[in-house]
Amino acid sequence: MIHSKNYTEKVIIAVHDVEHRDRIIDHLRFNGLETTGVGSAIDCYKEVATVDYALAIVDMNLPDQNGLILSKYLRSNSQMRILMLLDHASEEQRLDSYESGVDMCLSIPFNLSELIAVVTNMLKRIPVADIAFQGAKSVSWMLICEEWALLTPDRKTLKLTSKEFAFLNCLAAKPRNIVTRSFLLDILGYEHNECGNRSLESLVYRLRKKISPNLDTPIKTANGSGYSFLSAIGLHS
Repeated sequence: MIHSKNYTEKVIIAVHDVEHRDRIIDHLRFNGLETTGVGSAIDCYKEVATVDYALAIVDMNLPDQNGLILSKYLRSNSQMRILMLLDHASEEQRLDSYESGVDMCLSIPFNLSELIAVVTNMLKRIPVADIAFQGAKSVSWMLICEEWALLTPDRKTLKLTSKEFAFLNCLAAKPRNIVTRSFLLDILGYEHNECGNRSLESLVYRLRKKISPNLDTPIKTANGSGYSFLSAIGLHS
Protein backbone atom coordinates (compact mmCIF):
# COMPACT_ATOMS: atom_id res chain seq x y z
CA MET A 1 0.00 0.00 0.00
CA ILE A 2 1.34 3.43 -0.92
CA HIS A 3 1.85 5.69 2.08
CA SER A 4 -1.05 8.07 2.72
CA LYS A 5 -0.67 9.25 6.30
CA ASN A 6 -0.04 12.87 5.46
CA TYR A 7 -1.95 14.53 2.66
CA THR A 8 0.32 17.10 1.02
CA GLU A 9 0.25 19.04 -2.22
CA LYS A 10 3.23 17.25 -3.68
CA VAL A 11 2.94 16.39 -7.35
CA ILE A 12 4.75 13.61 -9.19
CA ILE A 13 5.14 13.77 -12.97
CA ALA A 14 5.75 10.57 -14.93
CA VAL A 15 6.69 11.81 -18.41
CA HIS A 16 9.39 10.23 -20.59
CA ASP A 17 10.33 13.26 -22.70
CA VAL A 18 12.87 15.18 -20.60
CA GLU A 19 12.24 18.60 -22.17
CA HIS A 20 8.49 18.25 -21.83
CA ARG A 21 8.79 16.98 -18.25
CA ASP A 22 11.15 19.78 -17.19
CA ARG A 23 8.87 22.42 -18.69
CA ILE A 24 5.92 21.10 -16.66
CA ILE A 25 8.02 20.87 -13.50
CA ASP A 26 9.30 24.43 -13.84
CA HIS A 27 5.79 25.77 -14.40
CA LEU A 28 4.32 23.92 -11.42
CA ARG A 29 7.17 24.96 -9.12
CA PHE A 30 6.78 28.55 -10.25
CA ASN A 31 3.17 28.29 -9.10
CA GLY A 32 4.20 27.07 -5.66
CA LEU A 33 3.81 23.30 -5.99
CA GLU A 34 6.41 20.86 -4.72
CA THR A 35 7.08 18.73 -7.79
CA THR A 36 9.12 15.62 -8.60
CA GLY A 37 9.70 14.26 -12.09
CA VAL A 38 10.42 10.71 -13.25
CA GLY A 39 10.87 9.33 -16.76
CA SER A 40 9.46 5.82 -16.40
CA ALA A 41 6.80 3.76 -14.65
CA ILE A 42 9.35 1.84 -12.59
CA ASP A 43 10.83 5.09 -11.25
CA CYS A 44 7.32 6.27 -10.40
CA TYR A 45 6.63 3.05 -8.46
CA LYS A 46 9.85 3.53 -6.49
CA GLU A 47 9.08 7.16 -5.73
CA VAL A 48 5.48 6.71 -4.52
CA ALA A 49 6.55 3.78 -2.33
CA THR A 50 8.44 6.18 -0.05
CA VAL A 51 6.85 9.62 -0.51
CA ASP A 52 3.23 10.79 -0.20
CA TYR A 53 1.85 12.62 -3.23
CA ALA A 54 -1.45 14.41 -3.69
CA LEU A 55 -1.48 14.19 -7.48
CA ALA A 56 0.19 12.21 -10.25
CA ILE A 57 0.53 13.47 -13.82
CA VAL A 58 0.99 10.39 -15.99
CA ASP A 59 1.95 10.16 -19.64
CA MET A 60 0.01 7.43 -21.45
CA ASN A 61 3.11 6.50 -23.50
CA LEU A 62 5.78 5.67 -20.95
CA PRO A 63 8.77 3.69 -22.28
CA ASP A 64 8.51 0.70 -19.95
CA GLN A 65 4.78 0.42 -19.28
CA ASN A 66 1.48 1.76 -20.55
CA GLY A 67 0.29 4.67 -18.44
CA LEU A 68 -3.07 2.92 -17.93
CA ILE A 69 -1.40 0.14 -15.94
CA LEU A 70 0.44 2.64 -13.77
CA SER A 71 -2.79 4.59 -13.21
CA LYS A 72 -4.66 1.44 -12.16
CA TYR A 73 -1.95 0.74 -9.61
CA LEU A 74 -2.02 4.27 -8.24
CA ARG A 75 -5.81 4.22 -8.01
CA SER A 76 -5.85 0.85 -6.21
CA ASN A 77 -3.04 1.67 -3.79
CA SER A 78 -3.36 5.36 -2.98
CA GLN A 79 -5.74 8.28 -2.60
CA MET A 80 -3.88 10.59 -4.98
CA ARG A 81 -5.56 12.34 -7.90
CA ILE A 82 -4.48 11.22 -11.37
CA LEU A 83 -4.18 13.41 -14.47
CA MET A 84 -3.52 11.52 -17.70
CA LEU A 85 -1.67 13.17 -20.59
CA LEU A 86 -2.84 11.86 -23.97
CA ASP A 87 -1.20 12.50 -27.31
CA HIS A 88 -4.04 13.65 -29.62
CA ALA A 89 -6.48 11.61 -27.57
CA SER A 90 -9.28 9.63 -29.12
CA GLU A 91 -12.59 9.04 -27.37
CA GLU A 92 -11.56 5.42 -26.81
CA GLN A 93 -8.32 6.49 -25.10
CA ARG A 94 -10.23 8.82 -22.80
CA LEU A 95 -12.73 6.13 -21.87
CA ASP A 96 -9.92 3.64 -21.21
CA SER A 97 -8.22 6.24 -19.00
CA TYR A 98 -11.32 6.92 -16.92
CA GLU A 99 -11.97 3.20 -16.53
CA SER A 100 -8.43 2.78 -15.21
CA GLY A 101 -9.20 5.24 -12.42
CA VAL A 102 -7.93 8.48 -13.93
CA ASP A 103 -9.68 11.62 -12.62
CA MET A 104 -9.07 13.80 -15.67
CA CYS A 105 -7.45 13.71 -19.11
CA LEU A 106 -5.53 16.43 -20.92
CA SER A 107 -4.63 16.25 -24.61
CA ILE A 108 -1.10 17.00 -25.82
CA PRO A 109 -0.25 19.67 -26.84
CA PHE A 110 -1.79 21.80 -24.10
CA ASN A 111 -1.36 25.29 -22.76
CA LEU A 112 0.65 25.38 -19.53
CA SER A 113 -1.81 27.86 -18.04
CA GLU A 114 -4.56 25.35 -18.69
CA LEU A 115 -2.48 22.67 -16.95
CA ILE A 116 -2.10 24.87 -13.87
CA ALA A 117 -5.86 25.53 -13.80
CA VAL A 118 -6.61 21.80 -14.04
CA VAL A 119 -4.05 20.83 -11.39
CA THR A 120 -5.22 23.57 -9.01
CA ASN A 121 -8.83 22.47 -9.39
CA MET A 122 -7.96 18.82 -8.78
CA LEU A 123 -5.97 19.64 -5.64
CA LYS A 124 -8.89 21.63 -4.23
CA ARG A 125 -11.05 18.54 -4.20
CA ILE A 126 -11.35 16.72 -0.88
CA PRO A 127 -9.09 13.66 -0.77
CA VAL A 128 -11.02 10.44 -0.36
CA ALA A 129 -8.87 9.47 2.62
CA ASP A 130 -10.29 12.41 4.59
CA ILE A 131 -13.95 11.77 3.81
CA ALA A 132 -14.15 8.99 6.37
CA PHE A 133 -13.59 11.52 9.14
CA GLN A 134 -15.99 14.24 7.98
CA GLY A 135 -19.32 13.37 9.57
CA ALA A 136 -18.94 9.75 8.58
CA LYS A 137 -17.78 8.17 11.82
CA SER A 138 -21.17 6.59 12.42
CA VAL A 139 -21.28 4.73 9.11
CA SER A 140 -19.13 1.89 7.85
CA TRP A 141 -19.77 2.43 4.12
CA MET A 142 -19.66 5.68 2.16
CA LEU A 143 -20.98 6.38 -1.33
CA ILE A 144 -18.94 9.20 -2.85
CA CYS A 145 -21.02 11.02 -5.45
CA GLU A 146 -18.31 13.18 -7.01
CA GLU A 147 -16.02 10.19 -7.44
CA TRP A 148 -18.59 7.57 -8.48
CA ALA A 149 -16.95 5.42 -5.82
CA LEU A 150 -17.74 3.29 -2.79
CA LEU A 151 -15.59 3.59 0.33
CA THR A 152 -15.59 0.29 2.23
CA PRO A 153 -15.20 -0.21 6.00
CA ASP A 154 -11.53 -1.07 5.52
CA ARG A 155 -11.11 2.22 3.59
CA LYS A 156 -10.76 0.59 0.21
CA THR A 157 -12.05 2.80 -2.60
CA LEU A 158 -13.99 1.01 -5.34
CA LYS A 159 -14.62 2.83 -8.60
CA LEU A 160 -18.16 2.28 -9.87
CA THR A 161 -19.78 2.30 -13.29
CA SER A 162 -22.67 4.70 -13.83
CA LYS A 163 -25.26 1.94 -13.36
CA GLU A 164 -23.50 0.51 -10.29
CA PHE A 165 -23.48 3.97 -8.76
CA ALA A 166 -27.16 4.55 -9.61
CA PHE A 167 -28.08 1.17 -8.08
CA LEU A 168 -26.22 1.84 -4.83
CA ASN A 169 -27.54 5.39 -4.71
CA CYS A 170 -31.09 3.99 -4.70
CA LEU A 171 -30.25 1.59 -1.88
CA ALA A 172 -28.39 4.27 0.10
CA ALA A 173 -31.51 6.47 -0.01
CA LYS A 174 -33.41 3.75 1.86
CA PRO A 175 -30.83 1.94 4.03
CA ARG A 176 -32.01 -1.41 5.40
CA ASN A 177 -35.27 -1.08 3.43
CA ILE A 178 -36.27 -2.95 0.30
CA VAL A 179 -36.00 -1.06 -2.98
CA THR A 180 -38.32 -2.78 -5.43
CA ARG A 181 -37.09 -4.48 -8.55
CA SER A 182 -39.60 -2.46 -10.62
CA PHE A 183 -38.24 0.84 -9.30
CA LEU A 184 -34.64 -0.21 -10.00
CA LEU A 185 -35.48 -1.29 -13.55
CA ASP A 186 -36.91 2.17 -14.20
CA ILE A 187 -33.95 4.02 -12.66
CA LEU A 188 -31.39 1.91 -14.53
CA GLY A 189 -33.21 2.11 -17.86
CA TYR A 190 -33.85 -1.63 -18.13
CA GLU A 191 -36.98 -3.06 -19.73
CA HIS A 192 -39.63 -4.67 -17.52
CA ASN A 193 -39.12 -8.11 -19.02
CA GLU A 194 -36.91 -11.17 -18.67
CA CYS A 195 -34.01 -9.50 -20.45
CA GLY A 196 -34.19 -6.45 -18.18
CA ASN A 197 -34.35 -8.60 -15.05
CA ARG A 198 -31.32 -10.59 -16.19
CA SER A 199 -29.42 -7.35 -16.78
CA LEU A 200 -30.27 -6.16 -13.26
CA GLU A 201 -29.22 -9.48 -11.73
CA SER A 202 -25.95 -9.43 -13.69
CA LEU A 203 -25.22 -5.89 -12.49
CA VAL A 204 -25.82 -6.91 -8.86
CA TYR A 205 -23.61 -9.98 -9.24
CA ARG A 206 -20.73 -7.95 -10.74
CA LEU A 207 -21.05 -5.34 -8.00
CA ARG A 208 -21.04 -7.96 -5.25
CA LYS A 209 -17.98 -9.55 -6.85
CA LYS A 210 -16.25 -6.16 -7.00
CA ILE A 211 -16.90 -5.61 -3.30
CA SER A 212 -16.02 -9.12 -2.15
CA PRO A 213 -14.55 -12.11 -4.06
CA ASN A 214 -16.76 -14.47 -2.04
CA LEU A 215 -19.87 -12.27 -2.61
CA ASP A 216 -20.19 -11.53 1.13
CA THR A 217 -21.69 -8.02 0.97
CA PRO A 218 -24.50 -6.00 2.61
CA ILE A 219 -26.43 -6.10 -0.68
CA LYS A 220 -29.24 -8.55 -0.05
CA THR A 221 -31.94 -9.94 -2.33
CA ALA A 222 -35.44 -9.69 -0.84
CA ASN A 223 -37.30 -12.81 -2.01
CA GLY A 224 -36.96 -11.73 -5.62
CA SER A 225 -38.97 -8.55 -5.00
CA GLY A 226 -36.05 -6.18 -4.74
CA TYR A 227 -32.78 -5.41 -2.98
CA SER A 228 -31.63 -3.76 0.22
CA PHE A 229 -28.36 -2.59 1.77
CA LEU A 230 -28.26 -3.95 5.31
CA SER A 231 -25.33 -1.92 6.69
CA ALA A 232 -25.20 1.76 7.51
CA ILE A 233 -24.21 3.68 4.40
CA GLY A 234 -23.48 7.37 4.11
CA LEU A 235 -23.61 9.68 1.14
CA HIS A 236 -20.95 12.28 0.35
CA SER A 237 -21.65 14.78 -2.41
